[in-house]
This record gives sequence, structure tokens and C-alpha cells, in this order.
Amino acid sequence: MKRKIIIVGGGIAGLSAGVYGQKYGYDTEIYEMHTIPGGQCTAWERKGYRFDYCIAWLMGSSSGSMNRVWKQLGALSEDISIIEPEVFTKYINHEGQEFLLYEDMQKWEAYLKSIALEDKEVISKMFSIINKFSFSGEVEEIMKPKAFRKTLPMIRTLLSMWRTTIPMLQYGNKSYHQFIETMGFKNQFLKSFLEKIYSDDNFSAVAFLSLLSLFKEHNAGYPSGGSLNFALRIAQKYQELKGKLLLGKKVREILIEDGKAVGVKLEDETIQNSDYVIATCDLHMVIYKMLGGQYIPEDIQSAFENWPVFKPLVQVSLGIGKEIKEKQMLTKYLIPVKIGNTETDHYSILNYSFDSQMAPKGKTTMVIRFESPFELWEHLKEEVYEKEKEGIRKDAIDCLRKPIPVSVMILKLSMLQHL
Repeated sequence: MKRKIIIVGGGIAGLSAGVYGQKYGYDTEIYEMHTIPGGQCTAWERKGYRFDYCIAWLMGSSSGSMNRVWKQLGALSEDISIIEPEVFTKYINHEGQEFLLYEDMQKWEAYLKSIALEDKEVISKMFSIINKFSFSGEVEEIMKPKAFRKTLPMIRTLLSMWRTTIPMLQYGNKSYHQFIETMGFKNQFLKSFLEKIYSDDNFSAVAFLSLLSLFKEHNAGYPSGGSLNFALRIAQKYQELKGKLLLGKKVREILIEDGKAVGVKLEDETIQNSDYVIATCDLHMVIYKMLGGQYIPEDIQSAFENWPVFKPLVQVSLGIGKEIKEKQMLTKYLIPVKIGNTETDHYSILNYSFDSQMAPKGKTTMVIRFESPFELWEHLKEEVYEKEKEGIRKDAIDCLRKPIPVSVMILKLSMLQHL
């Protein structure tokens, strides 16, 4: 008789656990409280427009260990086109000055040197570090849980990654901003934009270098159709393997007997028994609610009590009644603005014109995102909440219509008149 696994949560982790569980001979059931699978890897449909939430780039889009994982899960195949826009991000400051982040690293290096000749050697040094990073090789052994790693394959993997290991050790404890500072850029225009690529002071230098290395290897593309289609393909693979995907089913409690998980209790009081339980949903909910706070590792408790949290992200999704083509996927405005009751010094506009599946023909899907302090939302009552949403809608549309301050536009027009 097959052993049974109950998986709590039908996001990418839960669906992946289900696929591999079925492949390795287990009976699996996924309990997902939403009406669709995918978790945060999702999108919404409105009048022919698709408003995406998750994937802007995908590690393993073309090669390497992660690419094989995605293909095993059914998320990627030869039929799914991978899109690589020429410019990944365009940055615009309050003076209307532009700075580009190319996806092609050779082109980006040449671009940086063209705008900062005095930093030519520093730029070469930064790209020599980027070129040492590589994640397209054989890294399966590192991806395994520690208990399943084998010594000889692990040694071979680490030896094959020696060029990557050295800069990872060198910059592993540095933030992105510390990395930029240690480079020693002289050109203030270049330095000011590089410092603003990430606003989070704690963002890792290694994370930044890893992303650029993936760009270098053309291994961080965007799968056409977006996030929800990506997740639904894994769900389809799971169900083809005879796994049971139960939607609209919220798990309230993980049942424990003699120190072992033996099943779950659903919100409707139904009890489902199993040999194992894998929880892939919110960790705080699992530890403090589903397990009743009885099993809290010290490092996890410390993390919840002491680690800073990311600022909440507000997304405003807009269907535009005409086609608006742009080279870049993302435009980030480094401009102080008030959107609703949120005062921020930057916001982003994503133009999905590069993916024909995101809007009706001749039209465009665009998304505006900005960070907003949780304190503004924590105690809002429904009426005030709805009023705030309406204020955000109006202000976001204004940002779309006139992203550069009027004073800057007048200055530019004045300069043109004198040419």
C-alpha cells in the first residue's frame, strides 16, 4: 500500500512537492484554500486583460539545473517561448535623466563605460566579478537538503563552482549598497543611479551579482503567458500524475500523535489522515496556528521577533485602450510622489507589451507598483479602505499620464526652443 502525503498549500512549492511525490510512488493530496492554484505566482483576468503579479525573470529559463527542474514539473517546455527584452529596467530621476539596465551584460558594460569614462577600470573590475558567477552548471547536489547530500558529488560540485565560490565568500556578508561603495565609482551620475537600483539597505550584494550572472548567461528570461499560466502548467502535470488537488479547502490544524504529523483538520472540521504532512504555506501560520505554537525552533522564533520585514507592495493594474510599445519591461521613477496617503520617493511602471497574451490586440496592460508602510493599512476600516483605494487609483493614473514633474518638462521644452 502506498504511503500518503498531505501537502498544505498549492503554490509553486506545494505543487512541486506533489509532482515529485507522485513520481516517487506516494499518494499525495494538496489542500489549497484559494479557488485556483499557484499561490503568489498568479494573475487576474479582467475584460481580456491579464494583470500579472509575480514573474519578471525566471532563474533557469534556458539551461542548467533549475531549467531541468522546471521542465520536469511541466512549467517549461519547447512550446513555451522565453522573452528577453533588450532593456530590463529604465530608471528616470526627478530631473528627467535616464539610466538603463540592459539584459545583455556586454551591452550594459559598454553603456556604463560610455557614460563614465573615468570609471572604466572600476567598471571592468565589477564585470570581472560578475563573470565569475555562474549558476547554469550542475548544482543539484547543493539544492538537496543536507541530509540527502552525498560527499563525493558535493565535492565535485564545489570544485566545479570554485570561480563562483571565491566572490561569494568575499561579498557574502555585504549588502548591495556596501558593494557599490567598495567599488569606488567617481562619476556621480553613475554612482547615484547604481545606488538606487535597490532601495532596501539590507539587499544582498550576492543576490545582485547572481541576477546579473543569470542575465549574462541568458538564463533569466520571462516565460510567455506570465505567472498564472506557469503555475497552471505545474498543476496540470500534477493531475496527469493522478495527484489530488483540492481547492477551496483551508487547513486549520496539523494533527500530531507521538511527536509525528499524522494528518490535518480542515476549517470545516473534516479530518484527513496521512503518513506525512508537508506544509508549504505561510511559515508563521504553520508554527503559531496549525501547530499551536508547540514546536518553535529558536532560530525561527528569533527571525520572527527580530528580522526586519519587507515593506508592503501596492499594485495598481491598468488596461490601456491602445498599444504602447517600449523597449524596456520595467520603468522605475526615482521621483518623490504621493499616491493616496503614501509618500514615496520611487515607484515602478511595468509595461507588458512584450507579451501578446497579456492584453487584447492593439491594447496594453500596465502595472504600477510602490511600497507603502503597513501602518497606513493595519487598522483601516472598510469604508476608509475603499476611499484609500479610490485615491490610489486616481493618483496612479496621474503618475501614468505625467511621470516627469511639470517643472522638468517646461525646462526641457525651454531648452529645445533655444537649440
